[in-house]
Amino acid sequence: MRKKFIVIFRALSNFPNNELENLLNSTKYNIITLPILKIENIYTKPINTIKAQAVLVTSSNGLYNLSKLSSDRSIKVFTVGSISKKLAKKLGFKNVIDCGGDSVKMFDVVVKNTTKDCGQLLYVGAENISVNLPKMLTKIGYEVKRYVVYKTKELEMIDSKFINLIKLKKVKWIVLLSKKGALNFNRLIGKYLSLDYLSDVKFACLSSNIADELSNNINYKFFPRKPSLNDLKYVILNNE
Repeated sequence: MRKKFIVIFRALSNFPNNELENLLNSTKYNIITLPILKIENIYTKPINTIKAQAVLVTSSNGLYNLSKLSSDRSIKVFTVGSISKKLAKKLGFKNVIDCGGDSVKMFDVVVKNTTKDCGQLLYVGAENISVNLPKMLTKIGYEVKRYVVYKTKELEMIDSKFINLIKLKKVKWIVLLSKKGALNFNRLIGKYLSLDYLSDVKFACLSSNIADELSNNINYKFFPRKPSLNDLKYVILNNE
């Protein structure tokens, strides 16, 4: 019997990030990664951290841009979860605090680990953000400087490889890693396929928030308790 596929949908970005693919290569499935979004960098000037006590980053793309725009590897960096923390360490940042998986938790962790009169907080991220942390922190007395370094654009087409695999009933799992990616998946599937083709396909989402964005007509949605790639792998292995 031929192996079925896990299809990972992710944003086309400026740096390779194959950790999930490497983790899933040890499973019994074929792995294919396809684009659902596109990252466009929109800020290229150096980021000055001299007056800052910490940097807040809520995405891997924000981290990557920060690493290119600042040479300061000693400044305190708050990341949104274990995936981003691991990348921050890989990029050379020495003082990294993981905020447990979402931006609301980041607010509480930042308040506990910083002091309002000890310097600016820098927020490095996307053009559109679901939780306005800069505004929340400014309201309670912090000076926050926001750097919008990239934007995420929806792709207008879904890869024909995916359509063919679905029609041939070769896809066992679809993996979605962001809310915006899930929303665009809904939109594109509506254009190219009937949801009936997905009736037996399982969806592995990095978090419950991502799963909630998928159509109510999708039958099988799974997500880990904590948004980590290792936990996502075990979700797949435990629900075969």
